[in-house]
Amino acid sequence: MSNSFTTIADYISLFDGEKKELLITLREIIASAAPEATETINYQMPTFRYNGNLIHFAMSKNHLGLYPGPAAIVHFADQLTAYKTSKGAIQLPLDKPLPKKLIQDIVHYNIDRLHDKEAPDWKKYNSQWAEATEKVAQIIHELPLTKEFKWGGDIYTYQGKNVVAFSGFKNHFAIWFHNGVFLSDPQQVLVSASEGKTKSLRQWRFTSADDIDPKLVKSYIEEAIQTVIDGKELKAEKSTPLTLDGILKETLANDTKLDAAFTKLTPGKQREYMEYIADAKQEKTKITRIEKIIPLVLQGKGLHDKYKK
Repeated sequence: MSNSFTTIADYISLFDGEKKELLITLREIIASAAPEATETINYQMPTFRYNGNLIHFAMSKNHLGLYPGPAAIVHFADQLTAYKTSKGAIQLPLDKPLPKKLIQDIVHYNIDRLHDKEAPDWKKYNSQWAEATEKVAQIIHELPLTKEFKWGGDIYTYQGKNVVAFSGFKNHFAIWFHNGVFLSDPQQVLVSASEGKTKSLRQWRFTSADDIDPKLVKSYIEEAIQTVIDGKELKAEKSTPLTLDGILKETLANDTKLDAAFTKLTPGKQREYMEYIADAKQEKTKITRIEKIIPLVLQGKGLHDKYKK
């Protein structure tokens, strides 16, 4: 399939007949369930975003793929028994009507999870770095890279792999290389820029657009592309198991009735609540979420049981 599409409408136009009708219907179902979401293309798939990736979908030869993420697959497992699923994907058959109510519930579930998430604003300071942005954009334009939208900003990829991105910040302009750990860095300009799960990220920071040497920058990006061709990649470290701690642990310790109710919940429901509280960044948000879940726990309900009816 051509990778020339830049919008969901472009993607749908690549198909005809029943496949096209299914894609149109699915898009309408998601859009009606999440009117506040925005449409884009991410990972070369139609994507709806709401404080992050809300849901992806893509047409395959023998099925329509829906990609709501691993958490949604787990929470709706009982309702997905009729469909083939993997860790983060659902295969919808092409010869059956789309399960509208189930899709809407999955979308609402993801909205609930992402509601309080603060998406990074990578373009906040771009206006003061217009010259630097134009300079680097021109360099990238000369290279065989594809622009994709990920994590709230533009990422340039090669053969589907993340290669480079850039943005202006309050005190500097940065170009970051997703496989930067493998670059030879002859100018000794790269600094560690580990973000969460990856330790391979490296940044090149500038305090002025005049400091950006197009020839040097291009050579670094070309080497970064070569790392993809050579298959160089750091594997993400496995995350540690989630444990009960912080304000949720304190709340349970101070309320024996609540603690007993929480203990009776299935491990999956317990994890729902631990993730929900842990995902909150501010203490006041954690407290608000604690207040929200107490009646649910006492009733023996999971956080997202309302989406499983």
